Amino acid sequence: MIIHNALFSGLELEGISFDGSDLQGSDFTDADLYGAYLANSSFDSCIFVRADLRHSFIHNVSFANADLRGARFSLSEMKGRTHLYKVNFTNAKLDGANFTGAIYDAMTIFPEGFIADEHGLTSEEADNK
Repeated sequence: MIIHNALFSGLELEGISFDGSDLQGSDFTDADLYGAYLANSSFDSCIFVRADLRHSFIHNVSFANADLRGARFSLSEMKGRTHLYKVNFTNAKLDGANFTGAIYDAMTIFPEGFIADEHGLTSEEADNK
């Protein structure tokens, strides 16, 4: 699916699959993407301010230049974890984003100066020990 600059703000998108999608420039402010399947997709320059991405599977995804301030990637009430595999956060705004308990792999790229461990993220290698 290719849809640029779409408005998903405030929508209930729990469990949705955006596999293989190009949604560049779309607005997901306050959207509920709990348990979403986001794979092989581009969310470049999207707005995810205060979006709920807990318990999501995020694999081979680009959030380059995205605004993720206040987004939640943290553990869910049921202890479900967000998995970040081969994710590109280059130049993304992550101020106030909650990553507590999320897992990331060595292929994940964070913005310059972002220290994953200081934001509650666990590397896949450390999690497997």
